[in-house]
This record gives sequence, C-alpha cells and structure tokens, in this order.
Amino acid sequence: MIRHVVLDIEGTTSSLSHVREQLFPYSRRRVHTWLRRPESARIVAELRDFLSQPRADVRRLGHQLVRWIDDDVKVPPLKTLQGLIWQEGFASGELTSHVYDDVPATLESWRERGLTLHVYSSGSRLAQRLWFRHTQHGDLRGLFRDNFDTVVPGPKTDPESYFTIASLLEADPASIVFLSDSVRELDAARAAGWWTVGVRRDGDGEPFDGGHPWIATLGELDLTTDLHHALTAQHGGTLTAQHGGPVPGP
Repeated sequence: MIRHVVLDIEGTTSSLSHVREQLFPYSRRRVHTWLRRPESARIVAELRDFLSQPRADVRRLGHQLVRWIDDDVKVPPLKTLQGLIWQEGFASGELTSHVYDDVPATLESWRERGLTLHVYSSGSRLAQRLWFRHTQHGDLRGLFRDNFDTVVPGPKTDPESYFTIASLLEADPASIVFLSDSVRELDAARAAGWWTVGVRRDGDGEPFDGGHPWIATLGELDLTTDLHHALTAQHGGTLTAQHGGPVPGP
C-alpha cells in the first residue's frame, strides 16, 4: 500500500517556465556579486574543489556558474548559491513562486488520507522551502514532511538516491510513489523498486513519453485506489486518469 508520496517540483507541482524565466535570470544577474560576499566563502571553496582548480579566482568561478545556469546544469554548489540569492529575492518581494491550481487541494486530500508527502528536487533544501512558502496559494510548507536535494541523497537520475531516500524514510520501496515530469528520474526511481507516475502539464516542458503511467494534473490520481490496484495486480494492468483515457501501468 502506498504510504509515501515524493514529488518533483519543476513541471510537476509547478511551472517549469516560471523557474526558467524568472528565478534563473534573477540568480544569473547576481552570481558575480554574491561570490564576493562573506556568506559565500564556503561555496567558493566547494566550487574550487568541484572544478579541481584550487586557485581559481572569483571572476572565473562566476563565469562558470553563469554557464551552468544557462545550460541548467544541476551542480550542488550552484544550487546552494541560488538558494541564498532567491532567499533574498523572496524576502524583498522581487520574486514569487508558482504552483498549479490543482496542487494545494490535492496534496491536502492525500495528507487527510494518511499519506506522507515529501519533496525531491535538484534545488537546494533552502530553495525548496522558500518556493513553497511564497506561492500564490500561500505558505504550503506544512504539507511536506521532508525535503531532499542532490546533496542528500544525490542525483535524481541515480537509482541509489532512491534507495537512500527509502532508507531515510525507513520505508519499503514498494510503499513509495514518485511523481515527476522527467523520464530519466522516473526510470531511476522504478529501478529502486518505487512506483512511478509521470506528470505531463499542458503547454509546459517536453511532451511526456517513456513507459510510465502519466497524468496531466495531480487531481486525476487517486492514490488510495489506482496504485493500490496496480500494486496488487498479478499481471500489470492499467491506471486510468479520472478525466482521461487509460495509461499503461507499471
């Protein structure tokens, strides 16, 4: 039986374009200045170590960060720095976050049914908490028990990361379902024994394809019935979205 729901953010609970068109440019314009601030000293050291360039000057590191932002490279030191930059932006009111309108009510209904909710994102844990604090639907942080990033447990495309999360939750992998718009992430979760559901938001991100059951909104998925039947089915079967056609089961 499903007991834990782990959710991606970009393209799943929230608009991918909002992140890339608002938050990424905001941090891009500020990385050079932030690297010179005292609170970034640890990040500078981590960058030099990550690049194996112990003498790299701050200007060179800043240019590397900008390239990573432009290419959407999910490097932990960059994600940590972005979290600090965004914290200031959210506090000043320059930044706001976004969740799809179906998200708050659906997550609350899952919690009321006894499911425990968690976030697993490439953004830092700080950035995740900021994101759900400053949504257009208010502060949603209370819906989630845990936040995981690419520092702990590790990369989202590595099955070992999902084994680690299951261990941290002290949960049977078969009691966890992961929702994401990324096929590579879903493949990794499935390899670790998790249940997986793809999210294909209309007009946001790439078309979903990859052999996982999928939904267009979180409200289409009844976790107390659909995945329970999938778990108990002897020979596969299908998951059927409430407002759509049948989608292939695991």
